[in-house]
Amino acid sequence: MHGGGATLRPVAVRPVARHLRGGRRVRPRRRGGVPAVVRAAAQGLGREAGRVAVTGGSGGGQLWGGRFREPPAPDAHALGRSVNVDSRLAAVDVRASIAHVASLRDARVVSDADAARLTEALEELGAEIAAGSFVADERDEDVHSVIERTMLERLGDPGGTLHAGRSRNDLVVTDLRLWLLDAGGRVADAVRVLARALVERAREHPNTVMPGTTHLRPAQVVTLGHHLCAHAWALARDLQRLEQWESRTATSPLGAGALATSTLELDPATTAQRLGLARAFENSLDAVSDRDFVQEWLAVAAILGTHCSRLGADVARWTDPAAAWADLPDRYTTGSSMMPHKRNPDPAELVRAKAARVAGGFVTLTAMLHGLPLGYHRDLQEDKEPAFDAADTLLLALPVLAGAIREIRFDTNAMRSACDDDDLYARRGVRRARSERPAGDDRSDVAVRARRGAPGRPSTGRDPQAARRDADAHAHRRAVGG
Repeated sequence: MHGGGATLRPVAVRPVARHLRGGRRVRPRRRGGVPAVVRAAAQGLGREAGRVAVTGGSGGGQLWGGRFREPPAPDAHALGRSVNVDSRLAAVDVRASIAHVASLRDARVVSDADAARLTEALEELGAEIAAGSFVADERDEDVHSVIERTMLERLGDPGGTLHAGRSRNDLVVTDLRLWLLDAGGRVADAVRVLARALVERAREHPNTVMPGTTHLRPAQVVTLGHHLCAHAWALARDLQRLEQWESRTATSPLGAGALATSTLELDPATTAQRLGLARAFENSLDAVSDRDFVQEWLAVAAILGTHCSRLGADVARWTDPAAAWADLPDRYTTGSSMMPHKRNPDPAELVRAKAARVAGGFVTLTAMLHGLPLGYHRDLQEDKEPAFDAADTLLLALPVLAGAIREIRFDTNAMRSACDDDDLYARRGVRRARSERPAGDDRSDVAVRARRGAPGRPSTGRDPQAARRDADAHAHRRAVGG
């Protein structure tokens, strides 16, 4: 380098000893072997890199630690320990690990026999996780260290090869994609159940008139079926958003390594197929940095939560005794510890409130990602709690709303009585010069009645029963498209 010789052309460094000038293989001299600390630090650089360091003592379940002389301080370990949150990724971590073992076998990094042993052991561990019989050790830092430590303990050296060509950076984002895709499917199923419940109830009430409101004041008459279908249309858009999000999320980052892949001849596209994903990553640095799919999941979930909140608000409003348009069964109400006569729509109110949690999760993740440079940073550990919480919240709220909608009892007479007869009359094209003047006009019918102390509704001069019959006929024609 410093002897003044000819400049060497750049060459790619291979995991095989070669003469830099002649390109011939060089027979290595036999030495005492590579120290274990170097092997652990060289994760993903060659075939020997699969061995992982698992240190003992407090806070000693890390996949790193080759250059460290002492374990983390207990409080630092407690801060960084995430297994209490990411343990729900255990099943998909096993799936990703089985796919990775197949990739290592195809690249001849592990033998067919070792790959078979690893796969069998991972499948056994997956069965234990599904049965709830597997418990993480207190020393484990995260779910990934749980899986790899268990393989190392059960299989010895073959278990250590699981880490070859792989980093937690590409593994964790693969796990999270797989978990969220599954959760998104369950949420979509729950949305469909609620939408069907709304449509089924709407079909029962194509001619049931009710006040349509603006500013929570009666405005124009609609049918109950029309109102219920409005909520169903919002859910249909949520399903579209979930489908579009799913298509973008079905990308496998496995094989990207820490940020720049590895020298092993792994095939990310085949790994993606084994995981049931549509495609492999295009850029390894983007693959480990990307949390768009989590941010988009939370955005879609927040919009869905808003729609659930609005439906919950309508249920609470309809069942208000002051209106008495509907009544919930006891199964979907609660009581008061002090006022035994109360029946409160607490489930509907809680759905209304929980939308704020999901929206707050989107804000939390967005603030955390803002200004974060490319590459993996420990900040990204904080992406899971809001993502998990959004799924949990929606999977609680959606079935409650579906049950409440199926069982709510509508008082069609109360809804019809609440309709503004004058509005019905005006919609049939009968114009009255006085009542159609602006409400602020002193000559308007509304203003005159208000000065006399009467309710501010203009009179129609018609029989209310006749107006209601006209309203029913008008609503029926609109419902059937006439």
